[in-house]
Amino acid sequence: MRRLILLVVVCAAAQSALPQDQLAAIRAACAEDAQKMCAGVQSGGGRIVACLKEHKDSLSDRCKKAAGLPADPSSSSAPSASSAAAVSETPAPEVPAASPSASAAPKAAAATGTASGSYLRMKQVQIMAPVVDPKLGNGKDPVNLPVLDLLIPSTWDFKSNVAFNTTSGCISDSFSVSWEAKSADGSIAFQGAPDSSWQYADDPAALRNLTDPSRRQINAQGKPCPVKKPIKAEDYFRQNVLTVFPSGSTVVSVEPFPELNQMARKQLGLPPDDAGKAGDSRTEAIRARVEFQKDGKAMEDWVALVVLTLTFRQSRGAFYDCHAIDFMALRALKGKLDANDKLFKVMISSLRPEAKWQAYSNGVIAWRYQVEAKKEAQIDAIIANFQNQVAQTLTEVTANQQRGSLNAAFGADQGIRGVQTFRNPATGATMELSNQYDHAWLNGSNEYVMSDDPNFNPNKQLSGDWNQLQAVRPQP
Repeated sequence: MRRLILLVVVCAAAQSALPQDQLAAIRAACAEDAQKMCAGVQSGGGRIVACLKEHKDSLSDRCKKAAGLPADPSSSSAPSASSAAAVSETPAPEVPAASPSASAAPKAAAATGTASGSYLRMKQVQIMAPVVDPKLGNGKDPVNLPVLDLLIPSTWDFKSNVAFNTTSGCISDSFSVSWEAKSADGSIAFQGAPDSSWQYADDPAALRNLTDPSRRQINAQGKPCPVKKPIKAEDYFRQNVLTVFPSGSTVVSVEPFPELNQMARKQLGLPPDDAGKAGDSRTEAIRARVEFQKDGKAMEDWVALVVLTLTFRQSRGAFYDCHAIDFMALRALKGKLDANDKLFKVMISSLRPEAKWQAYSNGVIAWRYQVEAKKEAQIDAIIANFQNQVAQTLTEVTANQQRGSLNAAFGADQGIRGVQTFRNPATGATMELSNQYDHAWLNGSNEYVMSDDPNFNPNKQLSGDWNQLQAVRPQP
């Protein structure tokens, strides 16, 4: 919602406007209520009115008092006829959507009306991994290699972990990357979980070999790669993800997530095709909403993931290499999730895998597949060929990723992924940021401010030296 809709209470009896000082008090008192409870509601047609009426018992005491309503919802006293509320809508400044517990300055600005437009103040964070590789150092001492970049609200904390696994699961899961960004008060968290993989063959003989633990254990130890049929993204979520939630959790909804699907396809160097189309490289993204209880509190999660299915066709049937990737979640107190929908999509669209890490990790995984193929070649040429095909596909993916990273626009899919390209006029460097905000600024501390108001200037209202970025419009 580009502008926060504030309540203006009009005297029902006289049908005339209240004094300006009282209107200003109402705007200040009810701003946060309108944003928290009706942030996803389109203005006009009385929709904001209906939304607030539905949440009348949840309005803050401050808002109720300014509107002439009883502060205690259980109170039997009713407002006088002169203060009976007929509600209308008027545009006013939006408080920052970065975090409910963001700095006090933006809240004060919204309350007094000194800030124009809405904005997010974000910082860039980076996941690093220690790597020992002769190509990246002396081959003895670890070199910190950047793995992933993303934007989170500037007041949030961030932690991450990268682990190297050589003894269990699929070879494609050799590297385990996870992170958590959390608001200062801990009420909102943005999390990323490691990828998960499995394989399948529709030829009975090949399937027996895949399920033979004496042959499929990595390095003859640990557990083998799971073998199960390709499944849809929603089925994967219900069978593998929902089980980690507390008992009694409820799945409220499951819906397609086209922005995440196209983001995944770009990461893989695939064309921006429709998720539902069949083919040798199929992707499907979903977002599920889950309600649950944790530590005595009612919570909500959005869980997003992509299921990638690679099909390798051979004379004796097909092999399927399946992966659950881009597994992310946003957690908030119940009733606060919708107010952070925009922020969730902004953070997701900011994810940027580092090209050097992609080349390194894909190279290691492809090499391990090739080693396994040589071992299998003496036993079963069909499975050995499958391993080699997977390794070759990873090599091609790496090449596609490198080519795709050089094309900042990446065709028309930016609109689907919810991003647009900005250029730093000082350096010429380009970056993709959320297209939910048309204006962006960058300071020297890897912090970004994004706004939808052309008159907003962070140098007048925020600390720091902010340089405006130029939007790079696609050529017609």
